[in-house]
Amino acid sequence: MFESILKFFKKKEKKENKTNNNSKNAAKERLHLVLMQDRANVSADFLELMKQEIIDVIKKYIDVDESAIDVRLTNKENEDGTNGAPALYANIPIINIKNEARKIEKQQIENKETKKPEKSEDKKEKDIEKSKKEEETKKEEIEEVIEEAKIIIDEGNMENKEEQQKEKSDKKSEIDEENNKNKEENSTEEEIKSEK
Repeated sequence: MFESILKFFKKKEKKENKTNNNSKNAAKERLHLVLMQDRANVSADFLELMKQEIIDVIKKYIDVDESAIDVRLTNKENEDGTNGAPALYANIPIINIKNEARKIEKQQIENKETKKPEKSEDKKEKDIEKSKKEEETKKEEIEEVIEEAKIIIDEGNMENKEEQQKEKSDKKSEIDEENNKNKEENSTEEEIKSEK
């Protein structure tokens, strides 16, 4: 009986440890995300908006696992070891690629089942050219979204640099004022000493 009571408490303790570990890991992940966003000077809302827009564009062309998507900003490290420009990291698991060739295959299968005549060679070539143009357009749209994101990030960095320069100039002027006061005090002390 005593052993069964001990087993019960051990099981309960294991469950509590698992929940503590899960919440600990979740807290670590949230803190890691906040630190990366802070380093890149980007709010969580902005990152989520950018992530959703990227997903919307990509979903036009491929099926993705939205629950496993990981989009974040990191600081790219320069060759000398200093932090460089922010980099957009996106891990988007692909479930299925949508393409026109698969649609054409389906149409051919349907045509065979219904015994409709197949498309002529010229029509097939036009369909292939059309699908190539559509793919190029899709690529261009994705590149435009990425460029817009880069511009927004660069603007945020410029604002941050301007603030830092202003802080430096304010500190410099404070130091200059302090030095001037010290010089004045020293000169008045020397005058008083010379008068004595």
